[in-house]
Amino acid sequence: MSWILHLGLFLLLAILAAVIGFWLRSDPGMVYVRFHGWEIESSVVFVTAATALLLALCWGVYVLVIRWPRRMGLQRRRRATARLDDGLVQAFEGKLHNAQRALLDASPEPLQRLSALLCAAEVAHRRGESGLAEQILQNAAELDRGQTLAPMLADAWRAERGDEAAFEAIARRAEAADAPPTVLRTLIEGLLSRTRASEALAPLERVSQWRQIGDRELAALELRVLAQALEQAPDRETLDDLWKRFGKLERRDVCVLGALVHAEKRVGSRNLAAEALEAALTRDWSEPLAFLYANAPVETASLRIKRAENFLLRHPQSPGLLLALSRWCRIEQIYGKAQEYLRLSISLAPMPESLAEAARLAEARGEIARAALAWRLAAESSLGKTIGPDELQTLLR
Repeated sequence: MSWILHLGLFLLLAILAAVIGFWLRSDPGMVYVRFHGWEIESSVVFVTAATALLLALCWGVYVLVIRWPRRMGLQRRRRATARLDDGLVQAFEGKLHNAQRALLDASPEPLQRLSALLCAAEVAHRRGESGLAEQILQNAAELDRGQTLAPMLADAWRAERGDEAAFEAIARRAEAADAPPTVLRTLIEGLLSRTRASEALAPLERVSQWRQIGDRELAALELRVLAQALEQAPDRETLDDLWKRFGKLERRDVCVLGALVHAEKRVGSRNLAAEALEAALTRDWSEPLAFLYANAPVETASLRIKRAENFLLRHPQSPGLLLALSRWCRIEQIYGKAQEYLRLSISLAPMPESLAEAARLAEARGEIARAALAWRLAAESSLGKTIGPDELQTLLR
């Protein structure tokens, strides 16, 4: 149906042109213009043609000067946007080389230059090309917003590689009241790698106030910082304050309980670690927790023996629990039961910890040769060597 309408419109225009041409041929008419002494006299046809030519010339100038540059700029921005989008997608896909090339191709566009350069630098950093990443950041530093952002990212990435000067620069940047989360997180990671978790508590609080990272990621970071700070607690008061900051679920985490065990061994036992491990084992039994239970410092071993024996009724094949009972029976000088529990533990899993406990038990009983054998087997086991069945049988005899 559309072609019928187009044909009808064409015929109508043709008829209209024919009628106008007939009128002008029969009487072309005259146009007289007088202005400031100038006089122009011409036919209507010539004036119409001149006016149409002038309008066409004005339209051509408008197209060349305004419309085409605007359209070309729009097309250039569209191409840059498409390249930026393609580069980001390929970066997520892991095609880092193609992503870097697409992002750099998108960087000449002024409106997208900073974002494209920063993304390209991030891709180069992920590829391990630190020199290229810093070169791209230098180009980004020439822009207004990039003057502060690019040097900050350069310091953060160098600090991640262990550059002490860059880490000190990050620490100075973190002193500012408006320090961004990237600076604070880099500082926290650097302090953790340097086992200075107590200094990371303040920037961790500031990161949580920013509310710019996910709850799970923040919880994981907080758990790592608090666990290391707990392990390095210098006194009992600090240990108690840090322990109170853990939730119920976190107090059943192996890393947290391991840090608590190490801290109590250093500052002195009050059965806090043993009781926390008993609560965790009651709620959710696991063999790593049982081995950690065997290493927990205790003040009164007899109380721990009673509770561990109750666990043993429900988990009779637990090497870690048997090791804990053997250790505490040795402390209480119940050597017969200690030897029996230890034999069962070693027969189930000859771990370095159980072999070392066999050496301590042999020393307590005055069996020097057995103790020397046990220490040697414990050292070999800790180095990854397989214990021979004959030597193990000699130890268990």
